[in-house]
Amino acid sequence: MQGRRAPRSLVRQLADLAHRTGLFESGDRLLIAVSGGPDSVALLSLLSELAPSWRLELSVVHINHGLRGRESDEDARFVVDLCQQLGVPVKVEPVPLTTTVRLREGRSLQEVAREARYAAMRRLAQTLGVGRVALGHQADDQAETVLMWMLRGAGAKGLGGIPPVREEVFIRPLLDIRRSAILSYLEGKGLAFRKDSSNTNPTYLRNRIRHELLPTLLRWNPAIVELLGRQADILREEDRWLDEVTTDQIARLSRAGGRDAVVLDREGFLALPVALQRRVVRRLIGRVSGTVKGPSFGAVSAVLENIVMGSSGSEMSVQSVRVARDYDHISFGPVGGNAGVEGLPGTTGVRLPTHGIPVTAPSVLPWPPTGQLIRISLRPPLDAGRPVTQTASRTMALLDANRFTVDLRVRTWQPGDVFQPLGMGGRRKKLQDFFSDMKVPRKERHRVPLLTAPEGILWVGGYRADHRFRITRSTSRILVAELVDRTS
Repeated sequence: MQGRRAPRSLVRQLADLAHRTGLFESGDRLLIAVSGGPDSVALLSLLSELAPSWRLELSVVHINHGLRGRESDEDARFVVDLCQQLGVPVKVEPVPLTTTVRLREGRSLQEVAREARYAAMRRLAQTLGVGRVALGHQADDQAETVLMWMLRGAGAKGLGGIPPVREEVFIRPLLDIRRSAILSYLEGKGLAFRKDSSNTNPTYLRNRIRHELLPTLLRWNPAIVELLGRQADILREEDRWLDEVTTDQIARLSRAGGRDAVVLDREGFLALPVALQRRVVRRLIGRVSGTVKGPSFGAVSAVLENIVMGSSGSEMSVQSVRVARDYDHISFGPVGGNAGVEGLPGTTGVRLPTHGIPVTAPSVLPWPPTGQLIRISLRPPLDAGRPVTQTASRTMALLDANRFTVDLRVRTWQPGDVFQPLGMGGRRKKLQDFFSDMKVPRKERHRVPLLTAPEGILWVGGYRADHRFRITRSTSRILVAELVDRTS
């Protein structure tokens, strides 16, 4: 481990970055998050080389979710052994994700795990009195993140990718360094690392981007990773400025209302550019709901189209926030009791948005075209100790929630829609042809609810789920979609 001298160029690059940006300074105490993968192992090694001349005090944390069983435990042992060889103190933090935590608020397992990791690292940093936590994200991670958000139709905030500094605590010293340079560095040092088997699972969008899309783009432009990183830098700065403008406009146009509500002057709001209108709506919904993750673009557009531009008395709820128009004012307040349904305009005659109605899990939505309810819920793969099996009911779909992004919408049929009907072995079929086969009258087709995610149609309500999202023996999280009568 100690016998081979490391290539100096990467060490100098890291030192130059710290000098230029103040990412960390001489004499700092750094907590390094090490998973055992190549990026975090390289980060630990590089900072260990810099530590003597920079007087850095280093310690390591390894988060073990236990999601991969024996493989996860072997990762932890590898990190402990590596730290002992480098003479760096290490703390292994078990952060198990129980079924209850996994299913909370309908979020993906990856999202819940990420938030749990950050919370654990934040707590340990406070306990140790450490000012900065160093993470191993590198330039290829940045490019993948930008592409992922681009495919989801994100705005400047999403396309700004991974920030170099988060919450003034978490820093990413390798963000300008390519994965290939890191692997060359590890080879030159003779350093081993662990491989996460989940990184090859094509179910996850990031993996498909890493192994399929990004290599294709690199053939078109070998500098695409650097260009996407530069784009992210530009958009983060622009987004930061727009956030400041948004703060000023909210202070100018809003006042406090009753029950923790915020009341917005409609006339002044309409005078703003649409870009600022969207930001004001997102900010106010986030402020009232207290949630970190803001509403989707579709939910914000529905507020602008159906409430701000709707008639007086129109209302809807998004993320447990009731948004309503009362003549010249728009109010944002907590949903009281059972008032309002998540993501759906109420029964005040507001038409359905063409881009779909945002929906979370669990929730219940009225479906005005048929007068029925759509019930969305999550359940573990075991029910009373027995495995859940796929139901044959036309009014219920059981879906593997880890196979799609839980950014759900309910919408009506659109020309060109295709899906893979369950029971047809994965064969694609135009929804129009499926309706013909099922003898659905043309005038009835726009009344059929479609549950969708960014990956495609999940369920044709009342008829058939999509083959791609069916549950299997390996399913660990089930989303249940039901179409029920209001009396059910």
